[in-house]
Amino acid sequence: MTASRPPPRLPAIHQVLPRLAWGDAVGNQVRYLQGLLRRWGHASDIYADAWDDACKDQVRPVKDHAKEAGSDSVLLVHHSFESRLVPRIARSPGRKVLVYHNVTPARLFEGFERKVAAACDAARDELLALRPHVEAAFAYSRFSAEELVAAGYPNVAVLPFAIDWAAFDTAPEAALQAELDDGMANILFVGRAVPSKKVDDVLRVFTAYQRLYQPRSRLVIAGALHRDGPYGAYLHGLKDVLGAERVLFLGRVSAAQLSACFATASAYLSMSRHEGFGVPLLEAMYRRVPVVAYGAAAVPETMGGAGLATLSDDPREVAQLLAVLDRNAGLRAQVIAAQRERLSALSQEAVAEQVRRALTGVLSGTDSGGARGSPSATVELMCPGFLVRAGSPSAQLARRLAARLPGARILALRPGDGGEAEGREGGLVTQFTPDQPVSRRDNAPLPGSSSMETAVRASAAPVVLLGLDTASAQTLLPYVAKRAWGVATSSAQPELLAAARAHLGLRTVVAHPLQTGATVETLLTALASKGVISHAP
Repeated sequence: MTASRPPPRLPAIHQVLPRLAWGDAVGNQVRYLQGLLRRWGHASDIYADAWDDACKDQVRPVKDHAKEAGSDSVLLVHHSFESRLVPRIARSPGRKVLVYHNVTPARLFEGFERKVAAACDAARDELLALRPHVEAAFAYSRFSAEELVAAGYPNVAVLPFAIDWAAFDTAPEAALQAELDDGMANILFVGRAVPSKKVDDVLRVFTAYQRLYQPRSRLVIAGALHRDGPYGAYLHGLKDVLGAERVLFLGRVSAAQLSACFATASAYLSMSRHEGFGVPLLEAMYRRVPVVAYGAAAVPETMGGAGLATLSDDPREVAQLLAVLDRNAGLRAQVIAAQRERLSALSQEAVAEQVRRALTGVLSGTDSGGARGSPSATVELMCPGFLVRAGSPSAQLARRLAARLPGARILALRPGDGGEAEGREGGLVTQFTPDQPVSRRDNAPLPGSSSMETAVRASAAPVVLLGLDTASAQTLLPYVAKRAWGVATSSAQPELLAAARAHLGLRTVVAHPLQTGATVETLLTALASKGVISHAP
C-alpha cells in the first residue's frame, strides 16, 4: 500500500498594528480574525508596538516578527492611525496584505487636537507609502475601499466587518439602569468624545429636542472624555451655554453599564462626521434601539437602509426625527423591525464564510476581481462641484479646460449613485464620495473627500485646483504645491488668497465669474510655459 500524503501545511497568517487596545473596534477585529485563522488551521500571532495590560497575553512585540516569520507567511497590516511601522513592514519577509480601517481627516481635529491632526496626516502619508509593499488590500466598507482604489492599491476588496453579538448580551448594571429608567426619554450616544464624532452637534440636537418636543428627556453620553482637554472643556462650556437640562457624561463605562444605557435608551443619536464603519450603530440595532444618524462617510452603508439616516445636520431637523420616533409607535416598530432585518446579513457564520473566501483568494494568488487603481491623466482638474454644482463658475471653467486639454481628468464629488468614471464632453470625470453629504444650499461650503484628495496625491500629473476655497483644495495645498495651479474667485477672502499664494506663488489665478474665457487662456499659457503641455491649444 502506498502511504497517504500528509495534508499540505497551511501558511502562517500573522497580523500587525501599532497598538492592541482592549475594547476598541480595531483590536476587536484583530482578535476575531486571529480566532478564525487558528480555527482554520493557520498559525497566527498578533504583533504590536504597544498594548493595554488587558491584552498583554495576546500580543507579541512587533520587532520579533521578522525573526519568526517565514518567506511563505502572510502578514495582515491593519492601518487606521499613524504607526511608524512602514520601514519595518517593508523589510519583513513573506507576503503582505493591507486591512484598511480608514483614517480620519486631520481637518476634523483642527482647532482642538493639534497632535492628533498631525498624526492623522502622517497616517495618510503612510497609506501611500505602504502601497508598494502589499499585494492586495481589504477595507471594511465600500467608502474606505474607494480611497484605496484612489491611492492606486492593487486588488482592492471589501471585507465584512465581524461583530461578536454575544458580547452585547451582558446583563445591565442594576444601579445605573434604575437611575436611568425613571420615565425620561433617554437619547444615547456611545463613543469617544473627540471632535470628529461631533458630540457638540449631539448636544445641539438634544437641546432642540428637549425644548421643542420632549421636556422630560435626558442625554446620555457614554465613552472616554478628557474633560480637561480642549474638546472636553468645549463640550462642558457648550452645555452650559445651550442650557440643556439632564446631560449626563458617563465617561468610559463597563460592559454592564453600557447594557444599562442601551436598555433604557429611547433612541440612539450619532452626528459623527467620519466613520469607516460604525459599530455602535449596529450595536444599537441589535439592542432594539432606533437609530438616528447623520449620513456621513460610511454611516449610510453601515446602516444598510435601516434606521433613519439624515442628510441634514440642522439641529432642529434632526430633533424632529427624534420626536417622530417618540410619538409615532407604528413608525418606531417599523424602524426597529428593519434594523433587525439589516443584522440578518451579518450573522457570525455568514461573515466568517465571507472572510474565509476573501483570504483564500489572496492565499491562492488568484485575482479575486477586486477594484484597481484610478486611470492616469495628463492633467488633474480637481473641481469638487463639477457635478453637484454644475452651473458654478468653477464647473464651467473645468468644462472648458477639459475640452482643450487632451487626456485631462476632472475629479469631482459624486452627487449620488454612479460609476467610478465616465466620459463627459471630451474629458474623463472620476467621481468620489464626499466625506459628508452635500448641502442642499447652493452657497454652502462643499465637503471634503478623503478619496479625492488621496487620488490627487497619488497622481504624478500636474494639478489645477478649481476652487481654492474648498476643503479638499486647502487640504491638498501643502502636498501638491510644486506641481499645482490654483484658481480663486475675485470675491475670495484675503486670508485665503494669502495662504494660497504662500504655497503657489504666481501660480495662483484670480478669476472673475464673467471672464471664464480669459481665465482658461491664462491657465493654458501658464501650463505651456512650464512644459506641462507643448503649447496653448
